[in-house]
Amino acid sequence: MNPLFRFICASLFTLMVLAVAAPVQAQGDGWPVSTGSPAPDFRLPTLAGESKSLSQYRGKIVLVNFWASWCPYCRDEMPSMDRLLRSFPKGDLVILAVNVEKRIPEKYRRAQVSFDFLSDASGQVQQKYGAYRLPDTFIVDRKGVVRQRVTGGIEWDAPKVVSYLKSL
Repeated sequence: MNPLFRFICASLFTLMVLAVAAPVQAQGDGWPVSTGSPAPDFRLPTLAGESKSLSQYRGKIVLVNFWASWCPYCRDEMPSMDRLLRSFPKGDLVILAVNVEKRIPEKYRRAQVSFDFLSDASGQVQQKYGAYRLPDTFIVDRKGVVRQRVTGGIEWDAPKVVSYLKSL
């Protein structure tokens, strides 16, 4: 194996472990959003040019997922997010996949998923949420309160995750 490739892989793995192991700080410690606080509202365009806001989904469970096409963990968790959404009664769970790139690559514009891709090209919503370690997902309950923050990719359709979300 190429030594440069091994070095890059080892460096990326180390950074990933540090990012996942780092404690999540509360709102008063410099993070804009913390669990137990109201989720900041936002309005962003979909790929079709429609405008969607978080507040329009009050009364539903919402996953606000910050992602980028260059992030392998973001790409890896998307199929499980799609399966998760399909396992809930229609309209009970909403996934807002907020892309943080200047432009969403064409292959994602044609992706067959059951949730909306939103574009945060300016980075304002990403900054408001303090979502810099991707993927970064905020679980918002039916009252608009952030219940959990999940940094890093997970299997969203795992039984424990589904059970937790259904308990909200």
